[in-house]
Amino acid sequence: MLLVLDVGNTNIVLGLFRGDVLMHQWRVTSHRNQTSDELRLTVRSLLAEAAVDSREIDGVAIASVVPSLNYPLATAFEPLVGENIGFLSAETSPIILDVETPHTVGADRIANCIAAYAAHGGPILILDFGTATTFDLAAQDGRFLGGAIAPEMRLAAQALTDRAAQLHAVELNVPASVIGKNTTTNIQAGVVLGYLDLVDGLIQRFKAEVSEPLQVIATGGKGEMFYQHLDSIEHYDPVLTLKGLQIWWGHHAN
Repeated sequence: MLLVLDVGNTNIVLGLFRGDVLMHQWRVTSHRNQTSDELRLTVRSLLAEAAVDSREIDGVAIASVVPSLNYPLATAFEPLVGENIGFLSAETSPIILDVETPHTVGADRIANCIAAYAAHGGPILILDFGTATTFDLAAQDGRFLGGAIAPEMRLAAQALTDRAAQLHAVELNVPASVIGKNTTTNIQAGVVLGYLDLVDGLIQRFKAEVSEPLQVIATGGKGEMFYQHLDSIEHYDPVLTLKGLQIWWGHHAN
């Protein structure tokens, strides 16, 4: 079995694959100062709860955008799988990163491109709704051509309510109308409907600059909401990053 980890600034998402089938998935909080012992105990606890024998795991594939956790992660899993630990990065990427500074491309974005292209071909635009909202463009031949990064919707709402004394935090649901009748629906109209238009507007700009028909896929925490409300998003896969790591490991380990 293969253990994969998508290590983000807010959460670590873990997946356990048997072949190409995702058997288990977990989400834990990401702490920049976690030690290797803490990480190893967390994973062993998750595996035990799922009745998985850790001796069945023969490899660990990691996509990390938190550099301070890379060494603790590498040492955490050494007792489990020895040296069969791999970090997806610009240096280990199986796809060409056709941008000015390839080393700055996040491993999660590379994994998303790998999985999206494997499933749907290209060109394809991948939207990942995580701590930031990223837009990644993969070419017809699978190359990563670049993209865009926007603040995440919840962070934007938090910045607004933190700085305005008369505004309070609200559930970020889609309101029935853009004409808000109270503070809550005013914020929902401005933030949620505003972000729907932001995402849709950027998709249209990408489509205008790509000469071929462009597929669009969403992933990440809020991805499903955007998929449900925007006709411009054709596919939704909540575990796209994990799938990309599994596909990458198949190339990397051989």
